Amino acid sequence: MKDREVYWLEEIGQEYNDIVGKKSANLAEALKVAGIQVPPGFAISIRAHKRFINETGIGREIRQYLRQNVPKGIALAGLEQLEQVSLALRNIVESKGMSPALKETIASHYRALCDKCGATDVAVSVRSAGVKSHPGQYETYLNVKGAEPVLQKVIKVWSSIYNTRSISAAIRQAIPVGKCPPIGVCILKMVPARAAGVCFTVHPTTGDETKALIESNWGLGESVVSGRVTPDKFVVDRIEMQVIERTPGQKEKRVVMGDQGVSEEEIPADERGKLSLSDEEAINIVALTKKMESHFRVPQDVEWAIDDSLPAHENVVLLQTRPQVGIPEKKSATDKIIDMMIRSFRS
Repeated sequence: MKDREVYWLEEIGQEYNDIVGKKSANLAEALKVAGIQVPPGFAISIRAHKRFINETGIGREIRQYLRQNVPKGIALAGLEQLEQVSLALRNIVESKGMSPALKETIASHYRALCDKCGATDVAVSVRSAGVKSHPGQYETYLNVKGAEPVLQKVIKVWSSIYNTRSISAAIRQAIPVGKCPPIGVCILKMVPARAAGVCFTVHPTTGDETKALIESNWGLGESVVSGRVTPDKFVVDRIEMQVIERTPGQKEKRVVMGDQGVSEEEIPADERGKLSLSDEEAINIVALTKKMESHFRVPQDVEWAIDDSLPAHENVVLLQTRPQVGIPEKKSATDKIIDMMIRSFRS
């Protein structure tokens, strides 16, 4: 079963990380946890990207371009050269089409997803899924409708292994640009979020393992993840499961779905100062993230959305979960073990 181009999320799990990428594998694993809502979707494997490269001869063209145009390599300080190389390599990738067989494999899964969701052209997100977590390195496309647009966006995600961020990362890691590793793609039904954001199971500033931090804004979560707004912040006591701090953000803009794609719009003045979550919703989000932390056995950085089409006690939808990084070292190893034992006992 581990030699396919496409998998339904419910078919796989964390053990498929190197096959479909971390984002898809972690979401698939989350489906195994009782009470977790994950949008329906499927994973395009790294094998599919390799097949695309082999069938189109992209690798050969890219190596030829690099030999002819940058024989001495790309200088880290040369941003202009970096952008020129990135544009040229992405144009090579995006000028190619998938083979009929690969195209049909992906398109048939999209049509089946439409049937599952009861929609003709269901809106989906087309998200990159690398084997290792590289937040913001590759690209994501939101609110994509129709089989052909989905296929086009998959190729654009594949081409993002040659965007300027990815090329810079390859240079820093001494990886030849022509050998940037292929990636998976995660296709998920879009959540028409009333509010969305992130939750850290350990407070990222203080390192307090008994406090979770939520950042939230109206609309889709991209405004929070990208840092384009100052979001609302909620600190939740994970032991007592109570909101202990609420800090309204300067929420001037939000990201919303259009007919195709997304756009940024002004938030009405009377909504800017209002908190985007209720205390009950904040507590429900932390309850979800505690389940993720318990299942994966490490602190988690979780992206979530509030779907008002679902019942109030089930309207928190998980969009991504990954290990939390950058946690301040505030406690000794013994204290951490004691904290984990207390949290496990009270969960």
